[in-house]
Amino acid sequence: MHILRLCRQFAVTLALGAALAAPALAQPRGPTTPEEAARIVQLAAAANQDPLGVMTSSDGRWFEKWADDVPDYQFGPDKGVAWAVTTGAAKGAFKRVLRFQHTLSAAAFQVQHHVADPRKNDADMQAKTLAGIEGLLRAYEALLASDPAIRTPQMDQALAARASGTLAAFVQALPPMPAR
Repeated sequence: MHILRLCRQFAVTLALGAALAAPALAQPRGPTTPEEAARIVQLAAAANQDPLGVMTSSDGRWFEKWADDVPDYQFGPDKGVAWAVTTGAAKGAFKRVLRFQHTLSAAAFQVQHHVADPRKNDADMQAKTLAGIEGLLRAYEALLASDPAIRTPQMDQALAARASGTLAAFVQALPPMPAR
């Protein structure tokens, strides 16, 4: 009877140890799958119409986790998002939405064009920043339709540059990222 009890305790201890060790033994996630890349492009398109809805959805949370965990793409701030956040182009609570939209739009660009780390090439970085700003402007327009109080001269200037076909030059002329 005593041996049976010891065997049970050993089995429970072993199972508990295995359960606690499982996260440490878990394999790191692999590279982006084609399904994930397609999902990101679809999310970016949906966010152009409803940025707040996508950001707060389970898909938005999935995207944020994916962007943090994926090993084969490097995302990070660029001068486009720095411009939107530091110059007052994005107001109040909409800073978070516009930052999310910028990241999602830039990620969609990166997976579509297979740009793993845009920091390695100035042209890739500029194209990523432009894609992020274009997404940011689509989100701004969608949000502006429901809340005119978010209007800013900086965003309107960027909209005017897009309308006149000079958005790439506008983005090129943005100040560099602030030093950390």
